[in-house]
Amino acid sequence: MKKILIVDDNQNNRMLLRALIEDYCESSNETVIIHEAINGLEASLLAEDTRFQMIFMDIMMPEMDGVEATRRIRSFDPKVLIVAVSAVDDGERQRQILSNGAEDYISKPLNADVFIARLGNYFSLVNSRETVKKRFNPGAANVMSSDTFSRKLLFYIQNEDDLAEFWEYYLLGHEGGCERLSSGVRTLYALGAVSLKLGIKNQIIVEESDTSLYMTMTEAEQINSKIIQLIFLKNSEVHDYKIQDNKLTIRIPSFAIKKVELVSVQKAVSLEPQTDTLPSPVISSTAYVAVQETLHVYDYMDLDDLEDLREFVGKLNSLMMVVGGEIEAHEVEEISDNLQQISRIASGYTDSYTIGQALSAMGYAIRNHSELFMAKSNDLAPMCAAFGRDLNSWIRLIFVEGASSVNYMDDTIIANAKTIEGILKMDDNDGDGSEGLDDIFDF
Repeated sequence: MKKILIVDDNQNNRMLLRALIEDYCESSNETVIIHEAINGLEASLLAEDTRFQMIFMDIMMPEMDGVEATRRIRSFDPKVLIVAVSAVDDGERQRQILSNGAEDYISKPLNADVFIARLGNYFSLVNSRETVKKRFNPGAANVMSSDTFSRKLLFYIQNEDDLAEFWEYYLLGHEGGCERLSSGVRTLYALGAVSLKLGIKNQIIVEESDTSLYMTMTEAEQINSKIIQLIFLKNSEVHDYKIQDNKLTIRIPSFAIKKVELVSVQKAVSLEPQTDTLPSPVISSTAYVAVQETLHVYDYMDLDDLEDLREFVGKLNSLMMVVGGEIEAHEVEEISDNLQQISRIASGYTDSYTIGQALSAMGYAIRNHSELFMAKSNDLAPMCAAFGRDLNSWIRLIFVEGASSVNYMDDTIIANAKTIEGILKMDDNDGDGSEGLDDIFDF
């Protein structure tokens, strides 16, 4: 049995809605109890004491209008289906009640056939919400769970622009406290970059369940396992993944995706009859949403140092673009020298000290393993090119355009530096070197 609330200050309107609902229920064998309220205040008080499945809400009413009542009811009952039913022909007011929690809008005077058709949809939605069931999706793309929703988001990775689109879709919308999500995206981006270098065109498929987000990359078994291990090593927040059937799936718990409360200032309830004045739109709900963060431009670095930093990073980026071609010993030496110069400047400031130390270690590793760096330049090229772009992005975001924190790019730059350093130094601990870097890049 379902409970329905009709909210309208006009008795004739309440009677019409009741008659239409009762006619529908008689023909569809639905059993309902219908309650009525003459204004938003009475409706919100009733909804606190009674669990309604559907509420049909007028907008313009005395004591409390439908917008404020909808906001209040939605704050303590996130599942009730609220439908605005109003003669108000005002797009702004319609937007207000919908943004405050109404799920549909029906205009007066009612068209009986249209209303009956919509009632069928409303009852189907209510029945689905109240049915406890385990979702089983036999067509799930991930290799971890079939307990997923039927919807999928698919990215075809054919070139670097496709990878950039995947990156921007998630990181521009969700960065800010979502480290596991960010790390998952960075990991798949790195794997995608390696795949493109090898001529592999794959797909990234994103699925959801009640508890998790699954990101799956196809053609994963064509990438050497040691390369995969290195990429996961530099993104230590990603530890829940599985490779099977030529797919790699990363699972990100829903709690790791930032939940935010969308709340604006509440307007005091007026006991005077409402006319044309409506409360300011108020949203009070919890959802997974894109977070709009405040960006700051930082000026902790001396202007002369910043100018020198730009110059050395520009030179380094140009040299990094040469990696993969016929790179020569003097160019490798220049790469190491520029890394040391950047490290010297960055290490002189507390806010960039950790970046400076990572670049220094990377520079020494390149200098001490210059022959290996040249021999493997084709394989190191994607990482070096990405590293150069990251340094440019760091300067642009921190000192020019603005970033959400002064350490916004630290993890990415440091992890990439350590990865390149680790690859070059891997043979140092391999004894006879028989299973060193050659095996890592031996596809």
